[in-house]
Amino acid sequence: MYDTIIIGSGPAGMTAAIYASRREMNTLVIGKELGGQMMWASEIENYPGFKSINAFELIQRMQDQVNSLGVEIKTAEVKKIEKRDDGTFKVFINNDEYEARTVISAIGLSPRRLAIKGEEELGGKGVSYCANCDGPFYKGKIVSVIGGGNSALDAAEILSKIAKKVYLVHRRDEFKAFEALVNEVKNRENIELVLNSSPKEFLGEEKLEKMIVKNKKTKETREIDVDGVFVEIGRIAHTDLLKELVDRNEKKELVVDNLTKTRTEGLFACGDVTQVEFKQIPIAMGQATISALSAYQYLQTIDSEKNNS
Repeated sequence: MYDTIIIGSGPAGMTAAIYASRREMNTLVIGKELGGQMMWASEIENYPGFKSINAFELIQRMQDQVNSLGVEIKTAEVKKIEKRDDGTFKVFINNDEYEARTVISAIGLSPRRLAIKGEEELGGKGVSYCANCDGPFYKGKIVSVIGGGNSALDAAEILSKIAKKVYLVHRRDEFKAFEALVNEVKNRENIELVLNSSPKEFLGEEKLEKMIVKNKKTKETREIDVDGVFVEIGRIAHTDLLKELVDRNEKKELVVDNLTKTRTEGLFACGDVTQVEFKQIPIAMGQATISALSAYQYLQTIDSEKNNS
């Protein structure tokens, strides 16, 4: 019986593990991919304490720290979570099951991908899903942003201050973003709108060199030289395994209070998978700290009530 099982091995999951372990909670971390969304970044320049650090190095440092505290990390996908009558949880992975007094969900989000040729091969080699993370590496270069919502236009606006040229590719001729943001982007001289168009292929040997886009109306294709592409077509919250235990918003993000509690006692959630507005590493880690301390406080309260009964 673990004191807590943390689902997710990204920055939020690792932070929760550190704080839970320091409270001497018997802790297990289960995650599909070590590092979470950081796996899609190359260099990170907005992490406190490092002017710049390779994403894989940062992931390794987090893993080493968690391992040094005696926390077990399992690479697997959680298939099911049950809340039992005695208040504890059962967590199922493949043919195994684990028991815990509390659960912390730090499963993050998955970037919605284009599923086109060259996207996977050039991931981290010019194809990115985070303008805030990777934008600074394209100073004075030519980039493209794919999408038409707030995140896409915000990325285009940010990149226009860094890059020499920004192509904003959108499959429609109207944007879903805030009007003020749309006007801001339209007024930037170094942003070229490529409307009614969708990317069909990314090309490059060692790194991204070109992209091919197709106009939906004319059916014509166009080859554009680019150093980087930022895919900003949304992120997906895979939270169906928790739907019976939590409240979710229209994006299927988990709704939590300021102590990261869900509607199920003993179940906490932190990081990008929650309804928090800004999806950034330090924010996820701050929430994860709260989750671990809240889980510890929850167990203290239960134990105290049992001792006094």
